[in-house]
Amino acid sequence: MAHVSLKKYSQVRASNIAEMAPYEQINLIFSNIIGRLAATKGFIERKEIEKKGENLSACILLLGALQDALNLEVEQDPSISDNLLALYAYCQRKLTQANINNDIEAVVEVSSIIKEIKEGWDSIPADQRNPAV
Repeated sequence: MAHVSLKKYSQVRASNIAEMAPYEQINLIFSNIIGRLAATKGFIERKEIEKKGENLSACILLLGALQDALNLEVEQDPSISDNLLALYAYCQRKLTQANINNDIEAVVEVSSIIKEIKEGWDSIPADQRNPAV
């Protein structure tokens, strides 16, 4: 399943991404992180250190993109964005440690966190996914 997500992501061209709604772009980032983390577990097990490092670095950058996408000035409940910002930073630190220590458990932990956030993202009602500009 991880390879499907990774394959799907790699087929998307930059022009297609620019045409996507913000909701779809974020969804793609979540899927890419999840797919890369699944592949990373295998890289660690097979001692493919270079590929592990590349994947974890990409995940850390993608988490940064998620941080950048947060609307920290939401009037309704800024604590949601603040909490996500802190959670993404935590995941970045865990992945840095996972890279240094070849720690599969840290990779699994971050994957679990991202999957849970993605489930929440996926539960956003369709009529609220693309706010009016």
